[in-house]
Amino acid sequence: MHTIITEKEQNTTSQVIPPGSGNGNGRSGWGGGMSHSRSHYSLPIQPAKFGLWLFIAAIMMLFAAFTSAYLVRSGGGDWIRFSIPSVMWYGIAALILSSVSIQSALKSIRTGKTDVFRKLLLLGVLLGAVFIAGQFIGWNQLRTSGLYLDTNASSAFFYMITVTHFVHLMGGIIALVFVTGKALLGRYNSQNYLGVELCSTYWHFLGALWVYLIIFLTIV
Repeated sequence: MHTIITEKEQNTTSQVIPPGSGNGNGRSGWGGGMSHSRSHYSLPIQPAKFGLWLFIAAIMMLFAAFTSAYLVRSGGGDWIRFSIPSVMWYGIAALILSSVSIQSALKSIRTGKTDVFRKLLLLGVLLGAVFIAGQFIGWNQLRTSGLYLDTNASSAFFYMITVTHFVHLMGGIIALVFVTGKALLGRYNSQNYLGVELCSTYWHFLGALWVYLIIFLTIV
């Protein structure tokens, strides 16, 4: 009898663990859910980076559609072939050097070399401006030779593809100028450089895309 009374007293004084409480490692008293104190979790990729890669994927799909249509239409009997202005080939060198400069700037800010970082960013912007100037010179040379948007399907595709790339590149230049301005104001350091990283990734993509496009337009 005494044993039975002791067991009842022990059961009465047992601690009741409410739902949602626990040790913080995802196991609670009831149901095994995550505790409220640990409900916050980090994403596997930063939202800004994820959004940028989605945008890049959309651009890739757009140009894949353009080049596919170009391949189909080039089989027509009225297709006129013409030489791409050499200045547009030189633009490859300008973009590659610009990408190298921006990547070096990113490496510099990661290691805390802010002065070198600013100079390399400015150099990257200047080389991007050289590419832009080359695009206008190349389009002007085509017009001088009598090739306009409505001259032929081949010239129409050429202008459409290169101008669309140019529009996206202008977005990259604007982002570069914005980031460079913040860099000159001392807004970046070895712990805070996400804007530079995003801009660098987008710029590298635009450079690689131009290399692909200029080779494609030359070969096909």
